[in-house]
Amino acid sequence: MWRLSLTLLCLGLLPACDQPAEDDYFPLNQGLRWEYQVAIEHPQRLVTKTLIIEVTGKTVLKEQQVSIRSTSDGTDYYLTQQTEGIYRVAKRTLVEAKPQSDAIPRMVLPLPIAHAKGKTWSTISQPYLIERVFEGQDVMTADSLQFPMTYTVLSLDETVELPAGQFSHCVLVEGQTDLSLYADARKGNSIVPITTREWYAPGVGLVKLEREEPLDTEVYKGGKIVMELVRFED
Repeated sequence: MWRLSLTLLCLGLLPACDQPAEDDYFPLNQGLRWEYQVAIEHPQRLVTKTLIIEVTGKTVLKEQQVSIRSTSDGTDYYLTQQTEGIYRVAKRTLVEAKPQSDAIPRMVLPLPIAHAKGKTWSTISQPYLIERVFEGQDVMTADSLQFPMTYTVLSLDETVELPAGQFSHCVLVEGQTDLSLYADARKGNSIVPITTREWYAPGVGLVKLEREEPLDTEVYKGGKIVMELVRFED
């Protein structure tokens, strides 16, 4: 019912026996595994589930080496490191035999992180939660709606309390945009302020994500996602 287009990132590939570096804010060592608790709040209901992400290997796309992060919902994300940042370059869902390249690589984090506070960039996003009420409450997908979001590194020293424990010196990235949607016949278009907040812990990676898409009209319903790390295995 919902598609979590979470763009996960990497800072290089190491053998499975190696440990993530302490200054690596999203390690992609083969064999790493993250388990998240996900709460999805809609205006009339709350859905909870578990999401597992694993580093499954590497491959070559368009003559460049990329790393693969695979999710328990059947989605693979393909990422590469460049001098100025970590980028998502392709994605493959359960119904696709091959990865589909992004028209423009999507920056996930700028590099080097130690000097990135205040850094801003724009990349393409899509709804995580917004549903069409009269079409079986199907979540709008990247094929039906895409929009640019502006991301900013707000902090390099956040502390987060989670089911997996306390994480210090986290990087906090916030994304914001105003999405215009046809709300209903009486109101016409509505402006939806969409916000994403992502916390990355050194040596672990993404530990928490919040996404808000506040919308409650006759045509569309939005909501909020909170994703928190429960277990990290290296």
